[in-house]
Amino acid sequence: MNIGRVLLVCNPSQPAAEQTARRLADFLHTRGVGSHILTDYKTIPQHPADLCVSLGGDGTTLRCARQTAAQGMNVLAVNCGSLGFLSACEADEAEECLRQILQGHYEVSRRILLSCDIVRQGKPMLQKQLAFNDCVIKTNQPRAFTLQARCNGRELKRFYGDGVIVSTPAGSTAYALAAGGPIVEPDLQVLLLTPICPHSLTQRPLLLQADARLEFTPLFKNDAETAVVSLDGQESFELHAGDRVAVRRSPYWAQLICGGRFDFFGRLRRKLEWGER
Repeated sequence: MNIGRVLLVCNPSQPAAEQTARRLADFLHTRGVGSHILTDYKTIPQHPADLCVSLGGDGTTLRCARQTAAQGMNVLAVNCGSLGFLSACEADEAEECLRQILQGHYEVSRRILLSCDIVRQGKPMLQKQLAFNDCVIKTNQPRAFTLQARCNGRELKRFYGDGVIVSTPAGSTAYALAAGGPIVEPDLQVLLLTPICPHSLTQRPLLLQADARLEFTPLFKNDAETAVVSLDGQESFELHAGDRVAVRRSPYWAQLICGGRFDFFGRLRRKLEWGER
């Protein structure tokens, strides 16, 4: 991979992010690589760059991955936040990580993205919105509601509870994990469907083929009830009676790069204390 220009995307709420970005810009300059520092991380313009460096927490990485996916750009996640589960390195390791990448010692992990559409009264209200981790459909009221689900045009079931989580394998360690879903290796080609607080002893998480076409329709008891669609916990859209939500695999991929080799299970042990007694 030939790297001539790097986009450094900072989370403005993390003081260490911009400091690290300026340090990395100087580091890249000494190696003849141009860079651009972007401090408004919510909207990433179509910058001509060969690599995007996300400086913040996992939320910053999610934004960068979604907004650069159509360009096929690799994203290097540098943790300047707290957990940093998606990060390739910590802030004080960023220069060494970049050095390895520039020398050709790197690995790219391609992650499935979700694409979400909302149809209201037969007309598209929202089209092809991307999610890295998950698309969550939840009630807006403090009570259970019914959600009709279809898979590939056939009725799947009716969920009764607080809602459902449709997640990618990468998203299995996010909200779906807290809702009792399984941990899924990020390279597997599957989608995960996890009920949220189901009012049933028989509803369990479900693994589906990655190309499954899912549709959800909320069935409210009255027109005053509403639900919400949340993408990666960052973009939210209200649902009314009769609305239909279509979720499927996006044609785009998120591409996370790291210096050296990617170790998913090591990350589970370090970041989530997986396997600790």
